[in-house]
Amino acid sequence: MARNNFENTALAGITLSGEVVIDAHMHIDMYNKFFIPAAATEHLIANARRIGIQKLYGSSLLAIRNDAQTGNANVMRTHHKYPEIFEPYLVIKPNYPEEITSIIEFSITNSINQFKLHDDGNDYLYDHKNYFPLYEHCNNHNSIILFHTYGNLHLRPITNIAKQFKSIKILLAHSGIIDEQSYIDIANSYENVFLETCNSWAWYGLIERLVNAVGSYKILFGTDMPFMSPDQQIGRILFAKISDNDKRNILGINAQTLFNLK
Repeated sequence: MARNNFENTALAGITLSGEVVIDAHMHIDMYNKFFIPAAATEHLIANARRIGIQKLYGSSLLAIRNDAQTGNANVMRTHHKYPEIFEPYLVIKPNYPEEITSIIEFSITNSINQFKLHDDGNDYLYDHKNYFPLYEHCNNHNSIILFHTYGNLHLRPITNIAKQFKSIKILLAHSGIIDEQSYIDIANSYENVFLETCNSWAWYGLIERLVNAVGSYKILFGTDMPFMSPDQQIGRILFAKISDNDKRNILGINAQTLFNLK
């Protein structure tokens, strides 16, 4: 079988051009649990440009771990430094409910309509009441929330949110890492739930199974930089046994629609 243009471009190490490529899930700042070489923001952006990624949606690892205020300020500085490529996710931590109102106000002032939630550093399930001021704001503004997920542990409380807040665009990070069928079920059950591809366990055939089960229009590409190689993560899409149109949907067209990019 002849290789298609996506595969040939990847094998030749050529920058993707003429395609919409958007990374819906990456990070800036350092993380205390891992040694991550070449993790400086300028290296991540250079890597993205080399591959042909035109937009990066990133959150701060500092914000995810413990200091949302400082981390959110960091992503805004990165956005101002690289406005053509970097877009910020803002993070809230439910264990600091007194900060949530100010972060929501910050999002309004700076026209940020996407948020990242991660339970690292706290023991609050995603349907805990402390999250609800954010959910109410996001529901009123048709905002995007990228949830860190690891199977049913996170999908069960997220299901409660999807039922109650139908105008939030819910993006499930690491879809299919475990409990694959549960990701399929929630994506098929709720119009406002979408899947995101970055995954440290690259199960053979996962992309194909997700496309066959939920449709490529429900799936967005992400790298999880700096934790994972963007080359490997995009390769899972470029070499998947799916149509070129499905690849284009996943690589960027769906994100273009979801993030309301002009």
